Amino acid sequence: MSILEKARELGEEIASSPELQQMKEAEIAMMNDTQATDLVEEFNRKQRKYLDLKAQGADLDNEQVKETEDLEKKVMGNRLIVDFFRKQQNFERIIEQINEIISDAIAGGHGCSDGCSDDCCSSCSGCGEH
Repeated sequence: MSILEKARELGEEIASSPELQQMKEAEIAMMNDTQATDLVEEFNRKQRKYLDLKAQGADLDNEQVKETEDLEKKVMGNRLIVDFFRKQQNFERIIEQINEIISDAIAGGHGCSDGCSDDCCSSCSGCGEH
């Protein structure tokens, strides 16, 4: 099997992974909820506005800071948004682990497949020892 065929196979495995499926389902549930989508849109709007201000060298005033904190509390209080973020982070961890394994293999290392050591356990969740 060629390297490109293996890459395609890996991509197909990732596409059918439970982690990606769970993330997609959580995203659909979140996007189908008007309150959740309104909160996400408002959060994104405010974030862009405040990032633009910071890029111009301006600091947020106390009212803007409080507004941001209140909005973050609302966002984090929405179970659909939190569920999506949690599942997205879980999927991203899987992708990070895949990238670490590939990078390690390219560098000639053996990673965690040879058992846990101080070299691999900082990124490996396999053994739980470190």
